[in-house]
Amino acid sequence: MSIEAILILLIFIIAFALILGEIVDRVLAAWGGAVGMLLVGTYYQALTWCTGGGHGDGCENNLFEAIDFNVIGLLLGMMIFAGMLEISGFFEFIAIKATKLSKGDPWLLVVYLGTFTTIISVFIDNVTALILIAPVTLKICSKIEISPIPPLIALAIFSNTGGVATLVGDPPNVLIASYTSERGLGFSFISFIEHLTPLAIIAWGATLGYMRYHYTEWREKTPKNVEEIMAEDEWAAVSNDILMYRTLGALAVTVIMFAAVEIIHLNLEISAVSLGGAGIAMSISMIGVTEDKRLDIHEVIHKVEWAALLFFAGLFVMVGGLEAMGHLESVANWIFNNFGPGGSISQDEVVLVIVLIWVSAISSAIVDNIPFCAAMLPVINQLGELSEEVNVIPLYWALAIGCGFGGNATPIGSSANVMTISISERGGHKISTKEWLSVGVPVMLITCTIASIIVAIFYGHFETA
Repeated sequence: MSIEAILILLIFIIAFALILGEIVDRVLAAWGGAVGMLLVGTYYQALTWCTGGGHGDGCENNLFEAIDFNVIGLLLGMMIFAGMLEISGFFEFIAIKATKLSKGDPWLLVVYLGTFTTIISVFIDNVTALILIAPVTLKICSKIEISPIPPLIALAIFSNTGGVATLVGDPPNVLIASYTSERGLGFSFISFIEHLTPLAIIAWGATLGYMRYHYTEWREKTPKNVEEIMAEDEWAAVSNDILMYRTLGALAVTVIMFAAVEIIHLNLEISAVSLGGAGIAMSISMIGVTEDKRLDIHEVIHKVEWAALLFFAGLFVMVGGLEAMGHLESVANWIFNNFGPGGSISQDEVVLVIVLIWVSAISSAIVDNIPFCAAMLPVINQLGELSEEVNVIPLYWALAIGCGFGGNATPIGSSANVMTISISERGGHKISTKEWLSVGVPVMLITCTIASIIVAIFYGHFETA
């Protein structure tokens, strides 16, 4: 390994430790690591990144090309929607309604909100679902004076687990579908449902059971103000009904477009759909309304989680550095050299698929499941080109499973986790790394074990797209 490769890996490890150890602000740690990698790359002329993705000779020494602005644009658009709904009083309305339905029972709130979040994740990505549901959770917990940290962590984990079920439910699934469709493998919206939805439902149920056990002490606490809330009129919480209705209408159209892009293959980026929908929502909310109902754009901008967007950008740069130095490819090659055809440990295809589930899960917990998935896709494709003995289709399913379930383990394992932590901090409630790991790691172990058993028993089902 070259000195520059060692330095890049060392920088990532230090930044990762700073983030998880909460020694410095995670945005500062991510950007410190990104700048450190850029300095090493510039000095050694080692980190080159081509416009459009990838790296190699003849490309500019600009690692910022590794930032996935499609993801950043998606998040920004949905944050604008969330900000507008918060301004209108929609979240307050839902908070009162949900509290009435659950009669203030904390665990029923988790079940209702978790189920609702998972259902939404069937149609839109889990990050978007969290951006819309997490503020409601904060409002509810504030009203009945209970800690919002357990339900927020639960919602993120439910969304990651449930997001595995469909093509649009989790960003790695979108990447896999897009990559394989270009190669004619037929990973469609329906095939994701056929192959992964049953598995996701079983894993979701097991996750719910573990959550109930883990949060026994929290759910037994008696909430306050329940009688007062039961007597409240939820509609009185809506401060701007015109803004709420128009924003919800624009959001509904945007959600339909998200599904349409993947189902009927519209030639649109998800960032364009998200930002376009947000722009339309802001525009129609300012047309034909009185001054007191007019949307304040500056207030919306203030609601955007800019720190989370900056953190994502820094994380993309750091993972791009790892990929450019070949560290992620080394992980993939280790899997295939040891467990693939002719491997030193096993030549069983089932074992290879199960190992890929676990390695993808562990790696996703460390480097975020989106960039890890993007780095693994061409490696799996190359394996299929080099060896006719390998059926790559089960490997793509294993990658989707591992990235989805593995993202639960750490606060930076998935974009949904990062957004949950950001929204929680904005609401005055800090989620510690220790608290997240105490829930996320067991859930990852449980769900990946379930997935491994199901794949081993029904391996033939995963051999087709």
